[in-house]
This record gives sequence, structure tokens and C-alpha cells, in this order.
Amino acid sequence: MKSVSIVGLGWLGVPLGLYLRHLGWHVKGSKSTYDGVESMRLLRFETYYLELTPDLNVDPDDLSELLSADALVITIPPNQYLFNLSSYVQSIKNLVNEALLYGIEHIIFLSSTSVFPNQSGFFDEEMFIEPDTDIGKTLLEIENWLLSLPNVDCDVIRLGGLIGDDRHPAYSLAGRENISQGNSPVNLVHVDDCARAIQLLLEAPSCRAIYHLVAPQHPTKADYYQFVAKQLDIKPASFSCAKADPQRIILGDKICQELGFVYQYPDPYLMLPNFIAPY
Repeated sequence: MKSVSIVGLGWLGVPLGLYLRHLGWHVKGSKSTYDGVESMRLLRFETYYLELTPDLNVDPDDLSELLSADALVITIPPNQYLFNLSSYVQSIKNLVNEALLYGIEHIIFLSSTSVFPNQSGFFDEEMFIEPDTDIGKTLLEIENWLLSLPNVDCDVIRLGGLIGDDRHPAYSLAGRENISQGNSPVNLVHVDDCARAIQLLLEAPSCRAIYHLVAPQHPTKADYYQFVAKQLDIKPASFSCAKADPQRIILGDKICQELGFVYQYPDPYLMLPNFIAPY
């Protein structure tokens, strides 16, 4: 039985773990609070307390159990390190270096399409990147470091905006007024597609690659979020739309061409419980 450790059993890590376990994988994981560890154990996950400070704050025996696996998936976003992104970089490096000592054979790091600047263009995995945010620069630094490591298979997945049955950006936008760049396209991906793509990479020979996960359809923010608000019966946001709004489209078809991946949710309008498509 193949084993995988998911560092960060959060909003994405939990459905990923459930999906892999259903497919026969031995799934382990970590949480950064003891209450979180107990909640995951109630879901029958083999879970260990691990806090990155950036040193590894973990019981040595627990660390040995956590990192005794075939593969490691790192799902920790930089959000909790916003005030000290250098600590986030060092945290990931410390974790990976420790994993290598335990003989981890395959590492998958979940990055973000926020590495790309907010400007018009079609962005694929081969493009030269100059991030325009501190988080984008931080993620790119980690990506480059991981892919330069010798003697280990590393893959990087850049995720678009995440959507699932219990998570949608429309909720945080509800009632907001005059949101800028309403004419810009969305770059979104459903959590189920994320889990399926990660499984595909875990089971495929690593080619030390970068892949984007973004649904191929890109409606404008104004059209999409106002439609979603109506379907969810929440107060719609209002948008400021201009012809000059950046037309930033992240291309997510490389994984389809190279690994045969097929998006289950190719259109953001399908990413709703009991969806009603507007066409």
C-alpha cells in the first residue's frame, strides 16, 4: 500500500486525504493545534501535531511516524505568515530537509497562481515570472528551491482560486460595493479537481514539473459573482467595470496534454451546489 503524508490537513488537505484513502492509500497528516489533531483523528486520520515556527515543533517520535511515507504533500499556504514571509520560506525548507532525511521519495508543493502579476496576458507554466506581490515572490522562491533539489522528485502545482461545496469567494464578497476590475476574468478551480490532479501526480512518475490547476472557462468577475450571489441567495456585490481591466488568464491545460487529466468542473458556473447554469 502506498503511503502519503499531508502536512496541513485543512480545507484542501482533508478532502484530499479522504479521496486518497478511498482509493487505497495509507494517509497520514498534520495539524498545528492539538484540538485540530483530535478533530482529524475523529475522521480516522493518522494525525500528528506539527507546528512550523519555522523550526519543526513536534515530538521526535511523531515526526518519525509522519515522515515515514512514500510521498509528502505540502498544503500550507503563506497566509498565516503574512507578517513574516521569510519565516514561511524557512519553514518549508526545514520541513523538506527533514523529509529528505527520512527518505521521502516524492514531494508535491501546492503553490498558487498568485505568482503571476495582475496584468493582461495568457500565462502558462513556461513563462518567465516577475511577481508583483510579496506572497508571489515568496512562493516563487520556494518553487525554484524545490525544483533545484538533487536526488528527489518534486512537483509544484499552482492552484487557482479554490471553490468547494462549503467554500465560495462570493460569501466574502457579499454586499461589498464598487469592487474594482469587475471586467477581469476569474481563474478558479474546484477542490475535487485538485484532489484528482494530486492523485494523478502521486501515481505518475515525477518529471520535476510545474502544473497549473485552473478551470478552462473564465467568465468576468462581475458576471460570475453576481450570478452566484443570486443562486446562493446572498447580497450581491457591486463591481466597477472598465475596458482597461486586466485580462489575466491562467492556462491550466498542460496537465491535460501531458498526463491526460480532464477537468470535472471546466466551467466556474458548474462549481455550485445544485447549480443552474446561465445558458
